[in-house]
Formats: sequence, structure tokens, C-alpha cells
Amino acid sequence: QMWSSCNLTMLEMEINRLNGVLKRAAQSRDQYERQVRQLTNQVRTLQNNYRPMEQENRKQRSILSSKRLDYIWNLCDRTTLRCSRCLRGWKEHASRCFLLTKVDKNWENARIDCLKYKGDLAVVHNAEDQAFLTNLTFQFKKANPDITFHSAWIGLQDLVKEGVHFWVNGERIKWDVIYWRTGEPNNAIATWDTDQAGQDCVSIVPPDAVGPEGWMNSWDDITCVGKRHYICE
Repeated sequence: QMWSSCNLTMLEMEINRLNGVLKRAAQSRDQYERQVRQLTNQVRTLQNNYRPMEQENRKQRSILSSKRLDYIWNLCDRTTLRCSRCLRGWKEHASRCFLLTKVDKNWENARIDCLKYKGDLAVVHNAEDQAFLTNLTFQFKKANPDITFHSAWIGLQDLVKEGVHFWVNGERIKWDVIYWRTGEPNNAIATWDTDQAGQDCVSIVPPDAVGPEGWMNSWDDITCVGKRHYICE
């Protein structure tokens, strides 16, 4: 009987232990179920947020691939999506873009070509512009020794009235923004100028070196029908 009583006590202890295990298991199960419900709700929320974002993403990709925005890719790298203010080959200065062409044309046709870029022949507003454009011609000549490069047209002319120079934007030349070469403008008549038209269009002649005093004085009046390289902006 003592043995039976001892066994009963041990059995009760085992039952109590197992009940404790079951209770803790039930608590763990309830905790896991709560976590599953929370994760399920988070997934559902993410899915709900993802759908409109994916729709917007498809919309944006559609816009970027539209032919109406083809011009953007002339300014941007498709891989890095980094964009520049200026088209490839153009140089930026003072929030403007400039191109010194590798072809030569007379002044009128050069301007027509610049207009095709939705621009015009370059205008010098100040000393910084003049320094930039003069250096542009100097660097171009240095980088292209095989090209015969005399000078480059800019948007300055006195076609309407001799000696009264206007820029292509309609502004008259300013007294403090004048950069003629020594002896210019001289309106010389070329021997081949059968029309005796004189020299009414202006180009920038590259200096032999950049930096010495007077190197920015690079304007030269030239016969407009002569062919020169040209600077668009």
C-alpha cells in the first residue's frame, strides 16, 4: 500500500509537470499565432502599398520611354540616369551651352544651323563670356591640328549700318564689352570680294597662347560670305 501511495504521488507530480509543459506549449502557440497574424497583416499592408507603387512605377517608365521625351536621353545617361544641362559635345558656361563646330559655313548659314539647335550664334555679355569663348577657340585649335582653323563666327555684325554693331539678340554692342584685335574692325575689302561688300560679320581668332596681356582681344571683322567655323549657344 505504501508502494501504491508513492507511485500515486509520483504520478500526480508527472501529471502536474506535463500539465505545465502543455500550458507553456499552449502559451507559445498563442504567441506564435499572434506573431503570424501580425506578420500576415504586415504582408497585406505591404502588398496594398506595393500595388499602387508598382502602378506608378509602370506609369513613370511608360512616360520615360515615350517618344515625346526622346530628347531627354540626349542629356542623360541611361545607365546612371545622370543628366547634364548640355547636349553631348557642348560645353557649359554660365548656365548656357556652347558648341564650336568642326564644319565651316558662311555667317548666314552658320546662324541657320545654330537656330536648328533652338539656339543662335554665341553672344558675349561680359569679360567672363569672352574669356570662355576665346579659350574655347584656343583649345579647339590645339586639339584639332589637322583642321584648318582660322576663326569662329559669333553673333555680332554691322550688316545694317557700317560701324554700328548689333548682336543676334538685338542688343547693340556695349562700350565696356569690346574685344577687337589690334587694327580691327577695319572693314577691309578682300581682292576676291567682287560685290565690294566689305567685312560686316565678326569671328573670334584663337590666340597663340592663353594668358598674356591682351590675349582676349580676339574679335575680327570678316566678309560674311567667307566660310568659318562657328560657335552656337
